[in-house]
Amino acid sequence: MMFMRTVTAASLTPTCFFVLLVGVLFALVGCSDSRPSQEAPLMESFESGIPASLNATGNLSLDTLRMKHGAHSLKWKWRGNDRLVIDVPVGYRKQRKLSASHGVMQNTNADREMDSVLEPPRGVFMWIYNEHATPQRVRIEFGRGDVVDCWFDYYINFKGWRSLAVCYDRGDMKGAPREDMNRMTIHAPNTGTCTFYIDMLGLSVTMNPRTVNANPQLPHIDPHSRLVTQYEHNLYYFSKLTPTLNLEPLRGGDVAEFRKLEDKAIEYWLTDEIRQKWNDSHLAKLKELYEKEFCIKRDGKKIYGRPLLNFNVIKDHFNELGLSKDEQYEQWADWRHDLCGMLLKIAVAWGSTDNSEVKAELETMFMDLFDYGIDQGFDVGAGLGWIHHYSYVIREYAPAMLIMKEALERHDRLDKAIEICKWFYGFNRVYREDEAYGWTGRKACDADDMQGLLTQRLVTALLMRDTPEKLRDLKHFTSYFSNVSTAYANGLDETFKPDGTIFHHAGHAYGYGGRALNGAIRTYNILEGTDFQASDEAFARILKVTQTYYAGLFTEKLMAPKAFATIRFSNYSHPKPFGDLLGALDQNTEPFDGFRSLSYSCVSLKRQQDDWMITARTHSKFVYPWEGWGISYFAYPLFIAHGYLDVSYPDSLDSFTPETGLWHEGIDWRRWSGTTTVKLPYEKMLTRVGQVRDEGGEYLFSDQPFSGGVETSYGAGIHVFQFKGHDKYGLETFTGKKTWFFYENKVVCLGTDIQFADDRYEVETTIFQNNLNSPDESVVVSGKRVSEFPFDEQYSAGEPLWLIDNRNTGYFLPEGNVRLTRVKQTNPNRTNAEQVSGNFATAWLSHGTSPESAAYSYVLLADTNEDEMKGFAQNPTYEILQQDSAAHVVAMNEREIMAYAVYQPSGTNFSDGLVKSVGVASSFVVKQEGQKIRLSVSNPDLNIYAGQEDLLPDGSRTELSIYEREWFFWQSRPIPVRIVLNGKW
Repeated sequence: MMFMRTVTAASLTPTCFFVLLVGVLFALVGCSDSRPSQEAPLMESFESGIPASLNATGNLSLDTLRMKHGAHSLKWKWRGNDRLVIDVPVGYRKQRKLSASHGVMQNTNADREMDSVLEPPRGVFMWIYNEHATPQRVRIEFGRGDVVDCWFDYYINFKGWRSLAVCYDRGDMKGAPREDMNRMTIHAPNTGTCTFYIDMLGLSVTMNPRTVNANPQLPHIDPHSRLVTQYEHNLYYFSKLTPTLNLEPLRGGDVAEFRKLEDKAIEYWLTDEIRQKWNDSHLAKLKELYEKEFCIKRDGKKIYGRPLLNFNVIKDHFNELGLSKDEQYEQWADWRHDLCGMLLKIAVAWGSTDNSEVKAELETMFMDLFDYGIDQGFDVGAGLGWIHHYSYVIREYAPAMLIMKEALERHDRLDKAIEICKWFYGFNRVYREDEAYGWTGRKACDADDMQGLLTQRLVTALLMRDTPEKLRDLKHFTSYFSNVSTAYANGLDETFKPDGTIFHHAGHAYGYGGRALNGAIRTYNILEGTDFQASDEAFARILKVTQTYYAGLFTEKLMAPKAFATIRFSNYSHPKPFGDLLGALDQNTEPFDGFRSLSYSCVSLKRQQDDWMITARTHSKFVYPWEGWGISYFAYPLFIAHGYLDVSYPDSLDSFTPETGLWHEGIDWRRWSGTTTVKLPYEKMLTRVGQVRDEGGEYLFSDQPFSGGVETSYGAGIHVFQFKGHDKYGLETFTGKKTWFFYENKVVCLGTDIQFADDRYEVETTIFQNNLNSPDESVVVSGKRVSEFPFDEQYSAGEPLWLIDNRNTGYFLPEGNVRLTRVKQTNPNRTNAEQVSGNFATAWLSHGTSPESAAYSYVLLADTNEDEMKGFAQNPTYEILQQDSAAHVVAMNEREIMAYAVYQPSGTNFSDGLVKSVGVASSFVVKQEGQKIRLSVSNPDLNIYAGQEDLLPDGSRTELSIYEREWFFWQSRPIPVRIVLNGKW
């Protein structure tokens, strides 16, 4: 059965009139003999009066001044031992498999075939306004008539609005919920009297269990087992931490240092340029927007206004209402864009004008908005069971307070502002350097935390009065910043990594990383040149990560090519507002020239300044190949990290990215340049996002740890990749070894032991797949220009062959045996929504079906021409010394450089060259320099965890939650590599 109700929502005054028509769905529950005829609405906001199913002792009425939704809330004036009872089927149900038509399924692109894809758990949600804070609690029960099945206590130690969000079956309630529960009871405290306002009551709504958290009203809730930083959901824990440094009297220069820090911080939000843009005539427009957004009215000490919330409330708890975006935004004011954004706008205007009358008017607006925010729940101890992406929501708040510090002091609100900032920015965490995010021994800073909360946490300390407590807190902050926030994080933890990469979502993420760097550098620069300057070690880490960040950005737009994409698969561009981050550190901004091995992301890059950049990408037991989830759904990333090798040029970011947009239409998603893949039917490789331990994402780690590389100081390097497909896609027998040897503008590409025990599908190694902007764009084959279209040719084995594609990248194939096509391709688009077409030139090596020990070799030359390719084919500057199961060994530049990729776990012996033997799988490069040799060594196995936790009893591998890996923030352990050289050096 399904019932519909129309809910009409109006605001306070005719000048703020909004109407919302909401089709309310009703929960489908099991039958019960005592069950009322009508089921509970998904959201009860009391727009049709007090429901007949609701009874209470005490005084019950509707209120039209305080509400979180619509035009009414329920007003309950209670005395000790009063109770409020709702006799209606609660609607709780255990998690069940989603149907293909379910809204949540559509939003997550979840796998329709997997039994593990469950709907979100159910819980109770409501807003409560309390007129007077008391150290008491109410008990909220659920049951069948007078039989109580489950319950919890809710502390009313607050004034204003607070949200309540509690799951039924996650241990947050006592007792055991039942699907036939048909009563909710709220028991008032035993003594006293007060008034509650209740709105947006949902007895059985979807919950985001990762965000339901302990707070002063619900201190008993256990944190989710998710091992990611969860910074916003540790606020209650952070608030209880206390300083460990002793208080010291202020010295003569301390106050001057405080002023210096405050001035430097304010300059980030109130620059001379911003001040000059202000004109007092802008006040009228600002006031008009202010009045429209908030509708604030005062009645003595009471303040009223438009309902204020963060829209995650709707997305997480009331998504089954099916509201459109316009309907979601129609009647509410938003925490960030409205409240925090407006506070900063007013503060900036106040700091920009010299007109005392304008200043006074802006002050009045600011203080009213400040008080309104507190009344609406933007206050110390706010329970945030619906908040995520928190750093994006409150980043403007502290800067606004700092600019208005003097005014807040005069209006007796500074202490409250400091308290609110300390709560929302989790300031007290800086008191404990022996832990991070509640875990002892952890060194980490979430990338969102770093970009949106780090500087604001410093600003919070600067808000304080000039006291010994302020001196102590600033010392705590700068020490924590130096030793924890900017430390290298272990395992999959965030943000900075020893190889210079930046982590978020347990992987390398350029988009989040750029924001994080901006926050870290801004914070460092405010501290620089003061008594609170960060350590030299912290600066060195920030610099290394910033240099690595820029090394992977190419073209004038400073974009990251597809080799760096793990999520959304859009090409990250460095935002202009960030400016030159290297320049902000007073460092050389010349483009990178050399080779980098980024083993924490399984990416290697070889770059010649702004001329070209070669990138290789793989994955491993500790580095996932892609992140697939939600509305950013990408249907076909299955093989992107199977050895993707591509070249960036100033006018062409990579072979898969058009000048505008995300992808060239018509791409064959089974032929990423450089990869070794299985030519699966598309329906068998479609990304199947599940719900694994509350994570609506897909992160399919390999079980092979040997992936990554070794870099040298002179531009040569190696990238190794031992691969094995995942059981989820039936690729567990798909295995092999691939190595790339980088020197000059060349990459020697070797593969061995390529196997796949399925004779239905071909195995291929793609050399390139390039979009043709015009069918006339030609490919050169051993000096012959091929411009025919369509074109399809299989070149025979045994004869050397060289190619130059339409992007001026060359390829030398010593054995020939390559197939080249220039055709119009039709394939699914990136979301599998439709078939799209495009013209492509593609070259690949076929290993046939069921290969048992296939191998290949070819050489890529970046930015080449026919003369260079002809000369290289006649006199190759490399020599393959070994290419078997044990090792791949290549000599480069007339044996000046010898490069070794050793795959055999126990190492191997060598019959030629300077190295006699090695005792373990590893990669190393030897360069002879007169009577000396330079030896660069790496075992790219991060060696974080030795076991294999995703094995089922039958030996197959299953999919696990990325954020509950036991080794999530374990240290990478060294593996000794013993190399025996020929001769004495």
